[in-house]
Amino acid sequence: MADKPASERTEQPTQKRLEKAREKGQVPHSQELDSLVSIIVLVTATFFLAGAFNKWCIKEIIDGVSCDTQMFANSDVFASYTNGKIISTTIIMLPFLASLTIASIVATFLVGGMTFSFDAIEFKLDAINPATGMSNLVNMKSMVNFLLSIAKLTFIGMIVWWYLRSRMGEFMLLRWAWSAEMMAAISQLIFGLLLRMCVGLLIIGLLDVFYQKWKYIDDMKMTKQEVKQEQKETEGSPEVKSRIRRIQIETARKRMLREVPKATVVLVNPTHVAVALKYDSKKMQAPVLLAKGADLMAEQIREVARAYGVPIISRPQLARNIYANVKPGKAIPELLYVAVAEVLAVVYRMKKQRR
Repeated sequence: MADKPASERTEQPTQKRLEKAREKGQVPHSQELDSLVSIIVLVTATFFLAGAFNKWCIKEIIDGVSCDTQMFANSDVFASYTNGKIISTTIIMLPFLASLTIASIVATFLVGGMTFSFDAIEFKLDAINPATGMSNLVNMKSMVNFLLSIAKLTFIGMIVWWYLRSRMGEFMLLRWAWSAEMMAAISQLIFGLLLRMCVGLLIIGLLDVFYQKWKYIDDMKMTKQEVKQEQKETEGSPEVKSRIRRIQIETARKRMLREVPKATVVLVNPTHVAVALKYDSKKMQAPVLLAKGADLMAEQIREVARAYGVPIISRPQLARNIYANVKPGKAIPELLYVAVAEVLAVVYRMKKQRR
């Protein structure tokens, strides 16, 4: 899943990397869970279909023993007889095969979720390359998997051996049993064996699920450079983001300066801060901040205000308060109503005096 050496892949995989891997069909998969679910389904199917299966087996045994072998001399009769047996065998085995197919799909969904990708079934030349095949046979991962397989087979083998040994007496008695009794006893033995195998596979399956999920995340880890590159692709390079930010700030400044001529008053600090307020008692419930700025921007606001005859009043504390707490386009908070009302009263008196 990853091309870089494991020592360089120290960063956890991002959501984007996991989604890309999923699109390619790379999801955690537990072969042991597949085996467990398949066995459970097989045991369940055997439990419910044992009666029908026993009857079919007895019928086939009786039919095979009692049939006239001379009819096999005729090729047409033999072909018809064989086709009938194939069809009957297929019908009786179909529920088992369908159950195993559904079990495999369910097991895959439980670990990695449902996914389908043509990349997973794409033909790869490496798959038939002898050199690649030999390297896969002798690498450390293959050796570890081989040893784990031996350990799992040994564990399951011990369960099977213990069970068969404990039922050896019943096996010895089967040779004296009638066909019906024999098939019933064999079915019970098989069911018991499968049930005990399920317990062993459950232990192995749960351990393997945790291991496969850990291994999947470990294989998907990224290098620091890959993380940076992905961030650049997703968000853009820091240089580009900085340039965009500067453009946005400049655009916002120009937009605010275009609003200054509409202001009712400009409050200053007196040189470092400037805020432009507008209030129309017929249209507004409270004064609105049109523009604000510090240092150079404050100077530009004052220049535009002078050019358009907007009153400029020095109120250091009020100007700083509005600059720090109010965004352009928003009304001033209620706590500042009285202070701003006093300023507006001064502005209105100035306008009356000019008239």
